[in-house]
This record gives sequence, C-alpha cells and structure tokens, in this order.
Amino acid sequence: MQVTTIDRFAPEPGELVTWAVDTEGRVPVASPVPPSFNQSVHLGGAEGATVWLAAAFDIDGPVDLKAAEYAYRALIARHGTLHSSFTRHGGEIVREVFDPDDLTLVERPPLRLDSGAALRQRLWSDFDAACGPFGFPAYLPAAISRPDRSTLICAFDHSHVDAWSISIIIDDLHSLYHGFLAEPGGFDADHLPMSGNFLDFCAAETLRPPTGPGDPRLREWVRFLDARDGTPPSFPLDLGVAPGESAPQGADVRPVLDAGATALFEAHCRRNGASLFAGVLSAMAGATRAMGGGPELALLFPMHTRHDEPARRAVGWFTTNAPLSVVAGLDLTETMRRTGPALRAAVRLGEIPIPEVVGAIGGLRQERSDVFMVSYVDYRALPGAGRHDAVRAHHVSNVTTADDAQFWLSRTESGLAIRSRFPDTATGRSVISDFLSEVIDAVARVPSEVRCR
Repeated sequence: MQVTTIDRFAPEPGELVTWAVDTEGRVPVASPVPPSFNQSVHLGGAEGATVWLAAAFDIDGPVDLKAAEYAYRALIARHGTLHSSFTRHGGEIVREVFDPDDLTLVERPPLRLDSGAALRQRLWSDFDAACGPFGFPAYLPAAISRPDRSTLICAFDHSHVDAWSISIIIDDLHSLYHGFLAEPGGFDADHLPMSGNFLDFCAAETLRPPTGPGDPRLREWVRFLDARDGTPPSFPLDLGVAPGESAPQGADVRPVLDAGATALFEAHCRRNGASLFAGVLSAMAGATRAMGGGPELALLFPMHTRHDEPARRAVGWFTTNAPLSVVAGLDLTETMRRTGPALRAAVRLGEIPIPEVVGAIGGLRQERSDVFMVSYVDYRALPGAGRHDAVRAHHVSNVTTADDAQFWLSRTESGLAIRSRFPDTATGRSVISDFLSEVIDAVARVPSEVRCR
C-alpha cells in the first residue's frame, strides 16, 4: 500500500469516468442510531474544507464499465455506512439510511485528460465537491481507463471510512470487479467474506455500560489531561501558527527504512521490550529533545476498535484514541526500554470511550482544531494485503488546512514510511523537515549498527 496525499498522487493520463448515485424518487429512513463520537466531532467541524480518503488500485486493460458499475453498486450495498448519510434537522444531526436496492449508478460522460497533472487536479476538485459530510452520497466512484492498465479510484468523506477501510474497499472492489468479468450473469457478491455493519457498532456504543469513576484507566486519562489544563497535546516545537490560527496544510511523504532494515530495527526494539511503533516514538522523543522541545513528548495515538471478525471486514470509522507520554533518555535504546511498557499501558486507556473521558474532566479546552497525534498501521495485516503491490494499491488523503502536526507511520512489504501533515508556514516546513531528518537518522542508525556487528 502506498500512503500518500492528493498533491503527490501521480496517475497516468487516461479517460476519466465517474458515476452518480441516483436517489431520485427514493426517500431515506431516519435512523435512531446516532453518529459515533468520531463522526460527531467530524460533523461538528464540517463547515470548512472537506476531509476525504481515497482508495485506488490498478486493473489490467481498459476499464470494463459494466463490471466497474456492478462492483461499485455491490460495494455500496455490502457496507451499511455507504448507503447512509447525515443531514441537519432543526440543529440536530440525523442519520438517514437508503435501501440499497433502490440505488442505481449513472455513468457520467467520460473526460479525456492527456496530462497526469490535469487528471490529478480534476480528481482533486471532483472529490472535494462530492465528498462532503452532509447529504448523500458522501463519496464519488471513478475510474481512469487506459489501453493497457487502468485504475479504479473512489474517495469517501472521512465520516464513513478509516485507513483499514481503504484496504477493505480495495479488496472488495478487486474481487467484485474480477468476479463480474468471470461470471457476468451470475457472480454473487455473497461469496465474499462476511462483513459487519458500522451502524451496528454505532448502536452498540450507545448501549455500553458507563465506566465507573473509580476505574484506574479513567483516572489516568484525567491525570494526563489535567497536566495540560484539560487541553489535548500539541506538537512541542513552534510551527509558525499561534493558537486560534491556521495555515494551508503542508504535506510530506517519505520512506524511513526498506524492508530488510525495518526487520532489523523491529528486532532491536523487541530485544529491548518495545514494538516497532514504540521504537519510532522513542526516536521522535529524542528528536524533540535535540531540537529544544524538552524531554517529554505527549501525544495521542489512534487505535482500531475492530475486536470481532465481522468488524474486521466492515467499512467504517472504527477508531478511538489513547494518550501517551514518551520521555527521552540519553540514547534511543534507553528510551525504547521506557516507551515499550508505557505504550502497552496506554493501550488499556484506549478501552475507555472518549466521551466518558471528556465528561470526567468537564469538557476539553481546545486551543487548536488539530490534535498532535502519531498513527501506526501495519498494512501487511489488513484484508487483501497480499495483492497490494501487484495492483499498486494507494491510500490517498486530501490536503486542506492545518494548525498542528500529525504523523502516519505505514508498514508495508516495502518497509516503513511516514506521512506528515503540518501548517505550511516557513517555520513549519523547516521544523518538520529537520524533525523528520532527526527521526529517520536515529532509526536508520540501528540497522546500520546491527549489520556492522
């Protein structure tokens, strides 16, 4: 899986086809299932730029438009969140659900684009226009047809997908498309592995018994936030934007280690009681300290909530967050030995629903729209991972605005890479470039030293 941003996505020129989802004459049903916490936060801040994620992969030959239409329609029917939407009624956000049997796809006239840059820009503008959080649909199915090798690409508002979902979507679309090609009149989407429904997860959220106020995990959450005056953590180095200000988003995508070096680095982490993620976080704490940000790196990190088999195959926003403080030692290995146990303890804090945390401290005091966080996804373990390289699978994110730094670590068969999001100011660009260089240098020294022994 190649994790990138739309400004760096480089499709080959071709004929662009998009599909509209026709709902004319169809009336959705209001659902009693409220938005999840993540969805509520996302929808509450949805007045600005669109936040979407796209799944893209290659197929051989020109696009078979009937097979692509079948695959997209079956994907929508298969995943409950994709035939649901959000609307406002009297100041309240309401979820509405369409019967998937009522939905049809309407192919729009193709558009020939002979420049990769023009094609990227057209995709960017089309996705921005189509993938808003309110209204139906909040996504845009598309294809780029070429004589020898084509691309299926679909973008979704973030309220309906997470990183794991992107891998599921690619796997489902690949199976559905090629299944239709093999059996145009008889392929049954029910042959795919069983999938859960994200709306069921959202409903279950409302039925969960509350955590007791004496729960040590909740108390630890409160201590973490109280130490910061009830404010989520922010990146500790100056990025050139004051609280309350924002800037156009800067984006950086770069490799950290190749596959062999990643394995050596991970083995060193394991020998010192840490995971690969803990090892990189340790390097980040060391970089922060070296750049004058102090010895403690406080952050949030996302965790998936896919704890049963149906959820592992479901499209939706199955994530929560946990808090972590990484304290830099004198060298990377010493820091790893501290961070490993700290990260394992922090994972247990992620079991507490965020709304309960917010309630326990009487509400968050947010000085910035973004929250400093570091994410780690091992794409090798996700559905369809075995074909990611062969089909040139891409996870593409939008570029909008930013007022803090955020980092996404991705582990693939090719190794370890990092995507960064930050305010695109002169200070922000310089600081993040130096920070990433410090982190990568520290991580890369470990495999080099191991090889020299």
